[in-house]
Order: sequence, then structure tokens, then C-alpha cells
Amino acid sequence: MLKFTLPFALLTALSFAASAQDQPRRFEAGVELLNYSPFAKQTYNYASSQLNNKAQWASGAVFRYNLGRLGLRSGISYTTGSDKTQEVNNCNDCPVGSSTARDLRLRLGVQYAPIAKAPWLYVFSDFYYRRFVSEGNYTGGLCGCQDTDVTVKSNGFGNSTGIGFKVRTWKQFSLNPEVYYDVLRAPNTVNNSDRNLGTSQQYTTRTTQQAPAVRVNAIISF
Repeated sequence: MLKFTLPFALLTALSFAASAQDQPRRFEAGVELLNYSPFAKQTYNYASSQLNNKAQWASGAVFRYNLGRLGLRSGISYTTGSDKTQEVNNCNDCPVGSSTARDLRLRLGVQYAPIAKAPWLYVFSDFYYRRFVSEGNYTGGLCGCQDTDVTVKSNGFGNSTGIGFKVRTWKQFSLNPEVYYDVLRAPNTVNNSDRNLGTSQQYTTRTTQQAPAVRVNAIISF
């Protein structure tokens, strides 16, 4: 409940601030209502290197400063997710387990309206930093003696480039759907700790993502 209450409280406060001003608005702020990536790779295991939910709701905030047709933009998003492996038929030695993950992204970019008579249409490019942490445990195996904790930590960088639309709905309030292509490169440090043996093993993997995605922002100008 708190996850949805805070974004709408922010929009309400910004709406009152916007109604008190008559001059053209240079500043924009709002929330990222939806981010949907239908073609992103998914990994269903205890040490997944990315979140498995294709749709993320009310997961971040966006800020913009307009300089005519050119604009500076920034954003932050934070998402969480969980995975649970299911028992596999005819696989007595397959382990089962679960994991929880946290994904933080900080974005900075620019946008530009290429057509002077259509300021509602813009292109943009954002560069972002991604911090990902996943923690989980799996048990089982043929002897039933496996009990291993798995931690994945990742720091990576990516780029989102695409096209957006400003759909004004009420006074200074607008919805901004954006279609973009997301590229991410991130090294992962994976640590396996065996509770029974008291040993640990560390190795590295790499997350590579390239996929189209859609997001919808709710924006207040002030």
C-alpha cells in the first residue's frame, strides 16, 4: 500500500505547486508508473542475475529541466523481486530453492523535440548505473544433503535510447509513454557458501541484455 501511496502523494503536492504558477514551466517531475520489457531474458533459478518480472509498477521517479526543445533528464528506480524453483519430475538430484533480489538504477540523459510544431514528440537517450544484489538458498540433491547460500552482486552500466510522447490530460499534468531499446552490460560476482561443509566458492559471470521496452511516466510541470 505504501508503494502506491507515496507516488500519488508526490503527484498531488506537485499539482498544487503547478496551479500557483502562470509562467511557462521549465521543471518537470513525476513517477515512473510502468516499465514493461516483454522480450527481456529471464532466468528462473536460485542465482538469477536479473529480475524475472517483465512489468514493474510505480518503481521510480523522474526529473527534467527544459531548455526550449532541448531538455536534461534524470531518474531513479528501485525494484525488488523473488524467485522460487519448483521440483523437477524425474530429477532426484536437482536442487530446489528461492532467492530475493534488489535492483537500483540511476539515470542521466538528454531529450530533444526534433519538430518545432510538435513539441509533444521527442527523442531521448539515457545512460544509467545499475546496482543488483540477489540472495538465496537451495537444498536437496540426490543425497538430500545440499544446503548452500548463494549471493550475487553486480555493478553495471547501460543505455536506453528511444522516442517519447507527451499526452496532456489536465492542466500541467501529462502522461509520457516512451518506447526505447535497452542495452546493459554488467559483471556479476557470485558467492556459494556450503553450510554443511563450511566452505565457500566465488566466481564471476556477466549479464548481457539487449531488448526493446516501454515505460509510462506521470508528469507534473511547474
